[in-house]
Amino acid sequence: MGHEVVWALGAGCRNMTSLQVAPLHPCQQPARFSNRCLQTIGRCWPHLRVLSVGGAGCNIQGLSLLVRRCVGLQVLELERVAELGQKGAAELCREGLQNLETLLLTSTPVTPEALLHFNNVCRNLRSIIVQIGITDHFEETDSPEAKRQYNEMVNKLQALKKRPGLSEVLQIKADVSV
Repeated sequence: MGHEVVWALGAGCRNMTSLQVAPLHPCQQPARFSNRCLQTIGRCWPHLRVLSVGGAGCNIQGLSLLVRRCVGLQVLELERVAELGQKGAAELCREGLQNLETLLLTSTPVTPEALLHFNNVCRNLRSIIVQIGITDHFEETDSPEAKRQYNEMVNKLQALKKRPGLSEVLQIKADVSV
């Protein structure tokens, strides 16, 4: 779905509070859903409470524009978005997400520091669900180095569940150790 479709939908359906635009995988045009689409969503539906977006064409810049406009977001799912680090998490929290209750990161690489930041800053956050697989991080999934790095990353994310305040909130759904 491109910017034109989002704009047309927004022109006719102004009162939506929930929108799911999950990317196809595999996708023939992975960058078609872009930051421009995110910006249009923010302009058309500032009262969104639930939003699921993603794809290779989305990054922190576009997501920041979106959360700045959609200040009432309670549920946000990011699917197949570029890696989300602490800096990106800080920017998103600075621009919005004060009402966020649930954060889902599906096939979106995320750092432990980003998860800690969301948990510390988003005071209403009740659930963080991270779904990852080795293919989200590596093209050559059979290489011993990729397997080692993936397992190390999953272990770091799992270790966060031992932290006070995160044990009740964080769920990690990862491919079994490869």
